[in-house]
Amino acid sequence: MAIVAREPLGVVAEALAPGDLVPRDASLAVVEAERVKVVAAYRFEARERERRAASGMAPLTRPDALNLLMALPLGEPVPAGSLNGRERRALKALPKGAVVRRDGLITRLATRPVHVDMVLVPGRSWESAMEQAERFTPFTARSVLMDGVLRRKDEAVMRADFYGIGLLHVQGDAVEVVVPPSPFVRKRHTVAGWKFLEDVNRQLP
Repeated sequence: MAIVAREPLGVVAEALAPGDLVPRDASLAVVEAERVKVVAAYRFEARERERRAASGMAPLTRPDALNLLMALPLGEPVPAGSLNGRERRALKALPKGAVVRRDGLITRLATRPVHVDMVLVPGRSWESAMEQAERFTPFTARSVLMDGVLRRKDEAVMRADFYGIGLLHVQGDAVEVVVPPSPFVRKRHTVAGWKFLEDVNRQLP
């Protein structure tokens, strides 16, 4: 079986049992993020998804808008006069439903819409797949899904283990977990991290 002949999503969905590597309630989807096409294991933030749908809120795509939202406490009113010029310009660019403006106060409503448990990068070369997987280091757990002969296996295992990248090898109709991915530990919340989630979310069904 070649990944180029079958969709990576199907390979992952058929080969990994629920609860293997990602939570049982995680869903899978092929998305493009950080200029890489990956299989993302994700879970919606149900309340935020419902809130956005009810308010007709458009996706958050502008870094300046996300930067402003990160500076505002969630659900707590802040005087509009406390915003500087850059923040006021970003405020005007926010989509409807991101904040509430009333009586000179601004209350942030928007939060992250989805949780990405892991991304899996398919490829025939573990070197290039791991290089692409490293782009997601600040955001989520990472694995590479290798097809064909796993050349220089010892070197691949050593590198995967060192960087905490899962190494999965397609063999027939099964996937061998050669190196399990390291759990993701978020060190801090960043604009880039929120934008990553927004980019994934707008591609999900």
